Amino acid sequence: MKQSFQTSKLYYGFPVFILGYKDENFGYNVTTCSSSYSLGDQIVIGIVANENAAEQIPKFGEFTVNIPHKDGMVQAERAGFVTHREKLARFHFEYSLSEKVDAPVLDCCPLILECKVNRVVEDDGICHIFATIVGRLIEQDLLDDKGNLDNQKLSPIYFMGDGHERVYRYLNEQVDPIGSFMKKVRKKDE
Repeated sequence: MKQSFQTSKLYYGFPVFILGYKDENFGYNVTTCSSSYSLGDQIVIGIVANENAAEQIPKFGEFTVNIPHKDGMVQAERAGFVTHREKLARFHFEYSLSEKVDAPVLDCCPLILECKVNRVVEDDGICHIFATIVGRLIEQDLLDDKGNLDNQKLSPIYFMGDGHERVYRYLNEQVDPIGSFMKKVRKKDE
């Protein structure tokens, strides 16, 4: 039986990423986020409106979504630990600049999305940034021999929890391709 559940927040599992962006005060900067979704070449990220990134990204119109592997937890925590300060040099992030957008590509992250802002909507203290993905970068060892993503090798960090406690979760080793999974479902339904 289900019951009513009261909480100030509910995160039911969102991938953690490090947002890289140009910063008029510090040159380039980063912050940790977990609010995003993408469809095709479109992505939407959400950040608190009074964050430094919410001011800088609309101003310059470009950013990177740096997706850490589970081994990048320390960097993800550091990037989100302080706000309105320079973090790349402070926390010794190794990075290069994207060839497609004017934003940092973090060496510690195996998967990067290069993005250009389409529009920004601020609502109730949240800045929603709508963007186009103009490039994707990936470490070669995450690709199979045909150049496709090897889903078993990518192990991102997930953020979940409620107003009481928030945690990081990681994927286990099980990967069920949709076609294979649906065959099992159909067989059971027969």
